[in-house]
Amino acid sequence: MTEFTKKHLGGSGLGARLKAARELRQINPEVAARRLNIRLEYLLAIEGDRFDRLPAGLYSKNYIKDYAALVGLPAAEIKKWIAENLEVTNEISNPFSQKIVRRHEFIVFPKLIKNLALALVFLACVLYLAFYFKKIVFPPELNVYQPSTNLKTSENYIEIKGVTEPEAELSINGEVILNTNQGNFSTVINLKKGVNNIVIKAKKKYSGEATVLRQILVE
Repeated sequence: MTEFTKKHLGGSGLGARLKAARELRQINPEVAARRLNIRLEYLLAIEGDRFDRLPAGLYSKNYIKDYAALVGLPAAEIKKWIAENLEVTNEISNPFSQKIVRRHEFIVFPKLIKNLALALVFLACVLYLAFYFKKIVFPPELNVYQPSTNLKTSENYIEIKGVTEPEAELSINGEVILNTNQGNFSTVINLKKGVNNIVIKAKKKYSGEATVLRQILVE
């Protein structure tokens, strides 16, 4: 607990003067405590010159200043009295006495949380729009797993199998091929002697085109 040295002002304690000024204005202690936003016991401690019962550091000084302002005592006189009569002996050792956090400063924290939440929502919207834009304009995925590479064969036909995105339009050598709801496709292509170029393309309505080329050599 912070220790104070206490003196009297003009032969009468400051607490008595504050109390007399309060009574002159016909303000009861409970109402005064509510207006000052302090506990009633702190108000009574001030009026009794029991400053050792107040919270440490700047709390007590601000309580006294606010009380004096409420009852109309001169601010300059109160400031001088505090400087001459209140000596904080352990302010440095108590980290909570370094600064008094007023009510309006507490409001900053909910505002910060609110702003952070809004920023996160905005970022989520931006990421969603970016993902949606990419999904619309970027070429669809296209994977041809049969044949997986260029190859040589003696057969005059080959089966093409693969998978693309379900909403993509698929074509092989310019001929439209239907794919399943899962995007799978399968079709048989006739081959001729020599090198056969098989071009598989997939495209969504507004997207670019994905292309896979397979070269089949028929002996």
